[in-house]
Parts: sequence; C-alpha cells; structure tokens
Amino acid sequence: MNRDSDIPREILLRLLFEPLSAGDSPSQNSPHQSSSSQPQPDSREGFGRSSQWISEEGWDIEFDTPIDADPTAVFDPGDVPVVQTHFESLIKRRLKQEIAQHPPLFPWEKGLHDYPDTLNADSSSVWLDHLRSLEVPAGIPDDVLAELLNQCQRVAQVTQQTGRRLIQAVEALFPDQTPTLETIAGIVARPAFRSPEETMGTIDYESASPQKQIALSMLAAKHIFAALSLTISAATPTAQQEWITPAGILRVEATYRPGPSPQLRVTAVLPTAGHVELATGAAGLRSERGTAGEVVAQMDSPQLNCPYGLTITLADQTISPLSFVVTVGDEEA
Repeated sequence: MNRDSDIPREILLRLLFEPLSAGDSPSQNSPHQSSSSQPQPDSREGFGRSSQWISEEGWDIEFDTPIDADPTAVFDPGDVPVVQTHFESLIKRRLKQEIAQHPPLFPWEKGLHDYPDTLNADSSSVWLDHLRSLEVPAGIPDDVLAELLNQCQRVAQVTQQTGRRLIQAVEALFPDQTPTLETIAGIVARPAFRSPEETMGTIDYESASPQKQIALSMLAAKHIFAALSLTISAATPTAQQEWITPAGILRVEATYRPGPSPQLRVTAVLPTAGHVELATGAAGLRSERGTAGEVVAQMDSPQLNCPYGLTITLADQTISPLSFVVTVGDEEA
C-alpha cells in the first residue's frame, strides 16, 4: 500500500466523490515500507490496532479495528482489498472534519456569511404600502404596482408630455398594443377625467379586459407621477412630498427663491442614514449623513421648466432608491 502522499491527487478526489473502479485501486502498485520511525505492519499477522500512517500533512491515521490478512490468499485483480476500503473511510472522515472546522469560501468572501434562504428580487416592493395609500384603483396586483413605480421613475426624468408618459409607463405590461395605449392615454390624460373610485371602483383587475387593465394601470401611473413630482415657481415657491418607508416617513421639500440670484433648495428628512443626489446635467450635487435627519442640496440659478432628477438612497439595502423630479416653472406658473 502506498503512503497517502504517493497517491495521485486525482485518485484521492475519486475516493471522496465516486466509487472506485477496479483499475483505480492503488493496491496494484508495489508497496513501500513506511518510515522506520513508525510501527511496521507484520504481513504474517495482519495489521493490528496500533498500525499508523503519517502523511506529509501531519495526519495521524489509525486503524481502529484489527484487519486479518492471510499471506497465502490470492486476490483477484478486480477485488478491492479490505485495507484500501478502510483507508478510504478514514480519508473521508478526516476531510469531513477539516471542512467542518475550516469551511471553504467563495473567492469574493473574506469570512463566513449567513445568506437568506430567499432573495428579494425586486426591492421596490418595499414602497407598496405607500402606493396603496395613493388614489390608485383598488385590486391592482403588487407586481404590477412595483413595475409601474419602476417605469414611472425612469420615464419622469425624460418625458414631460402627460400622454406620452402614461404610454411609456405601461407599455412593458402591454406589448404590441400601441394603438390601444394611445387611445386610452388620450382619455386618461384629460384633467376632467373622473376618479377611479367613481368609474372603475368595482372592476377586478385580474378578470378585466385588456382595455380596462390598461386604463387601470394608467390611472395608477398618473397618481404615481404626481407623487414623484415637485413643481415650484415664484408664485408657488414650495412643494413637498412624503413617502412611507419601512423605517419611517421620508419627507422631501423643494424651495425656489427667485430674484437676481435665484436658488433651488432641496431638503430631505431621512428616516435612516442615507444620501440625496440632485442631478445638474453632467455634474451632480450630493449630500449625505450617517444617521436619520435632514440633508440639504441646493443649486444656484436653476433653469426654468427644466426637470432635475432627485434620487434619495437610504442605507438599508432592502429599500430601493426613490427618484423624484424637481421642476422650477416659469414666473406665471
């Protein structure tokens, strides 16, 4: 029997993870005597309880049970000797102990981590409590609301025309229905369009026709756009929004100071540590704090009727960032 250091790495791996075939048995090689400092097994008496092997890694492997060996026995080349089977079990047990004491790590890990059994695929779902508090039609599924929120945040900063906004907010939910989307958007975008409670309060979204589902989704998107917008002007210098988060209320206020040196000031009261970013073209203004409280970002000489993106990120990684649009209207607004 070879010392374990003489057995090729590939054979050891097969010993651990798959049964040995006849050709894989190391017993076919000529045996080497162990070091003179270690007890020598007597082939005439078999290996006794005190027989040991010492590997290069310092493993002290003992045979716990006597193994009888008959020097006159003739082994079939396809047989696996009892000694080899016992050796395999010892190797497996030793490796299990080593893995238990020193678990393997992923390349990007520096220590042990506990991972959740399930991952939250859409962190925007934490905003659903607030979405339900808006005047959105009842019965819209949570996944539809979460998708609408994501699309509304994306669209609000690039599209200002109301009808086009509504189409872009829901078109991912209703592909290949452009003519229908345009028709319904033209109706929902009208300021005189009645509230969903008056017109569609009894409609079940799941069983509704595609046209009614589009109308319900656009009504929800219309209210989401309003909740993500802060429009100010010299006539109305202050606008405020509040959003419910799992950590508490998030308050955002935009203030416009007209005059020879006009200024836009955005104040956010965060329920936890976090930061705000006010987009100003190629550059951006960032303000942060390590605890709950107020953060301020301000801009000199803001452009009129130009939408500025305001992104608020909380330290809690389970809460997705929330993006607002701040617009300074003209003097007559």
